[in-house]
Amino acid sequence: MAGRRLLFPLSLCLLAASVASAQTVTVQPSDTLWGIAKRAGIDVATLKQINGLTSDQIRPGLVLKLPGSQEQIATASHTVTVQAGDTLYDIAAAHGVSVSDIIAFNDLDGTLIHPGQVLVLDAGDKEFEPLTVEIVSGDSLWSIARAYGTTAQALADANGITLAAILNPGHRLTVPGQYSVGGRDLGGAVPQTITVSPGETLWQLAFDHNTTVAAIVSANSLTSERILAGQTLTIVPGSEVAAARAVTSNFTPVATAPSAMRWPIVGTITSRYGYRQLRISGSNWHAGLDIDGHTGDPIVAATAGTVTYSGWMGGYGYLVIVENGTTEYYYAHASELLVNEGDWVEAGATIALVGTTGNSTGSHLHFEVRVDGDPVDPLPMLEAAAQR
Repeated sequence: MAGRRLLFPLSLCLLAASVASAQTVTVQPSDTLWGIAKRAGIDVATLKQINGLTSDQIRPGLVLKLPGSQEQIATASHTVTVQAGDTLYDIAAAHGVSVSDIIAFNDLDGTLIHPGQVLVLDAGDKEFEPLTVEIVSGDSLWSIARAYGTTAQALADANGITLAAILNPGHRLTVPGQYSVGGRDLGGAVPQTITVSPGETLWQLAFDHNTTVAAIVSANSLTSERILAGQTLTIVPGSEVAAARAVTSNFTPVATAPSAMRWPIVGTITSRYGYRQLRISGSNWHAGLDIDGHTGDPIVAATAGTVTYSGWMGGYGYLVIVENGTTEYYYAHASELLVNEGDWVEAGATIALVGTTGNSTGSHLHFEVRVDGDPVDPLPMLEAAAQR
C-alpha cells in the first residue's frame, strides 16, 4: 500500500471536517443552559434541538454538543426559528439584542410568539423614529435614565450635553436605544429592584424571584453572567416572562368576570395590559389597565369584597386592594384613600379618589386584577360584565 493515496468524495471530506470541528461542553454545577448558549454564540432553542432537550433544566456532568467551529458560529444567521417553550427573553439574551428590538424588527403585537415562527434579529432596511421624552419638573438625567433602562451618560451623549447640564421643563431628550411608540408612560408599578449580596449568582436570584436568568440579563443589559455584590438589578416578574413564552394557539384563558362588575372610573384607556415597546422603569410589562381621570374623581369598587390593603405601596403610590375569593383588585395612584383594611365594600362604592402618586406622571387610575396572585387582563372582564 505504500505510495498509494486514498481519495475520498468531497462530500465525505466535508462531513469529516464538520465532525472534526464539532465541540462538546461538560455542564458544571453553576452552569445554566442560557449561559452555555451565550458563551457558544448560539440561541437556547438551537442548543436544545441539537441535544434533544425538552426543558431548560440541565444537570452537572451532562455533556452537551455544540454546533461546529467558532468560524461557523460567528457566521450564524440573522434570523431565529421559535421553538416550543422559547421566550422573547431567551432569544434576545442569546443573540445580544433587546426584547424591544425584536418586537420592533418583527412588527409583533405584544409578546405573543409561536413555535415555528421566524424572527428577524436586525433592523435590515427598516428605519425607526427614536423615542423622545418631554422633561417635566423634577426630572434629572439620572431619573430619566432609570425610567427608560439606560444610563445618565448615554442620555447625555445622545443629546450632546454634559452630566452637569440643567434640564428645563418642556424641552425634549432623545432616549438612546428606544423607539417612539406614542409618548411618555402615565404610570404603573415600579418593577422590583434588588441589591446583590455576596456570593449570590444569577441562577440563584432567578430561582428565588420566580423569574429566569435570561430575563434578568435582558432587563439589565448584562453582557455576561458575572454579577457583583452591591450591584442593583431589576427583577422581571414571572408573569412577564410567561407572557413572552411561545404558545401554540391564540387562545388565552381569562378569568370569569363577576356579573356585578363595574368600571372603576369612566375615562379614556391610556395604557392597556401587556407588553409595551416603551421601557418603563426597566420593564416593558404593564400588569394592569391605565384609565385617564382628573385628580379628585371618585374611584369605585369594581366588585364587592374585603379591603386587604389601604396605604402607600412604592410605585403604586396610594393603593387600595379589594379581595373577592381568589381574586384581588388593585386601585393605584390615588390622591386619597376612603376605606380601611378589613372594610367590606359593595360594587360601585367609592373607595378612593384619582391622583398621580407613586410612579406616575399624570392623573389616572392603574387598575389591576390578580387571580391566585397572577395578573390577568382586566379589559375583557370589564367588557364582558358591561354586556350583561
